[in-house]
Amino acid sequence: MNGLREIWGALRGRGLVEGDVPPDMPAGTPTPWHVRLMLGVCGWLGGFLLLVFVGLVVPDPFDSHSLAVAGVPLLIAARVLLHGQPPELRAQFALSLCLAGYGAIAVACSTWLPDWGAFLAASGLGLVLAAAMPSAIARTFGVLASLLAAEGCFRVLGWPSPVPAIAAWTCAAAWLGETRLAHRLGQGQAPLSWGATLALWGLGLAGALLPGMDASVPPAWRGLVWAVYLLAASPLAWVAWRLSVRARPAVRGWTTGTACVLVLAGAWVPGVAFGLMTAVLGHARARTPLWVGGLLVALWSVGWFYYAQTWTLPRKAAVLLALGGVLLLAWRGIARLGAPEGGHG
Repeated sequence: MNGLREIWGALRGRGLVEGDVPPDMPAGTPTPWHVRLMLGVCGWLGGFLLLVFVGLVVPDPFDSHSLAVAGVPLLIAARVLLHGQPPELRAQFALSLCLAGYGAIAVACSTWLPDWGAFLAASGLGLVLAAAMPSAIARTFGVLASLLAAEGCFRVLGWPSPVPAIAAWTCAAAWLGETRLAHRLGQGQAPLSWGATLALWGLGLAGALLPGMDASVPPAWRGLVWAVYLLAASPLAWVAWRLSVRARPAVRGWTTGTACVLVLAGAWVPGVAFGLMTAVLGHARARTPLWVGGLLVALWSVGWFYYAQTWTLPRKAAVLLALGGVLLLAWRGIARLGAPEGGHG
């Protein structure tokens, strides 16, 4: 502060500035977004250059043993660099090392284990990241990677997967009880909420992009598969019922009935139920990324379902008109739930 006074006095003596010495910037003042973006790019670029250097030093960087040996120190280094409240540049550098270490170990496991074992190991490693990393972004990635890798394991085995239902119910419970979970879990609430949400969106988009991916399921399993998908779509009705508690009984029943119809549609096209549920939760919690992302997932799933069918054009037009009406009714139901409950941005 003394140095600032001296510099300010010299500038004022030359007539370059006027007034008293400006006060110190408060410690909690956020860094401008463009500065954070620049530091983030520099941090990821630094991590990439470090990986290139390691690749030049190691004799065979793509060997499975080399990947495993390099992956563990990268994760440890990321854990050390993320300790405390690191500056933006160091935090982004550490995140790049964390993702690179996870990828190296996952690739190494894929060469040692069968496909289902590699996915299972990747899921377990994601849980380790979610529990051990001090950064919220790294923990969010851990939750996301764990759920998606577990889904891959079930799909390789050809078994009905409970992962969509787990992700959907976790997402619904986390956002509905956001304040309560934040009190219990502290900094662990946001990674759980956003990790489950991103995994749910990924599963919804995968269901739209791969409409025939369940064809390999044995016929004896198909009834259970439909039950699992129905269970995964059911949180939409639960969310509508919970959020309409303050509405009139007629509105609450109408809203919940519409949600139940959408649940049946969501068992056929999971992305519709997943997207609409997160859109409703985002509206209720006043979180723009949540409701915008959910709405985009729902619209993408409807569009892909429309183009994937081998129907005649009039039949497609009728189905599209019906789906549009259902979406409008769903949005009207969202608007009738009342004002957003939370003030979180």
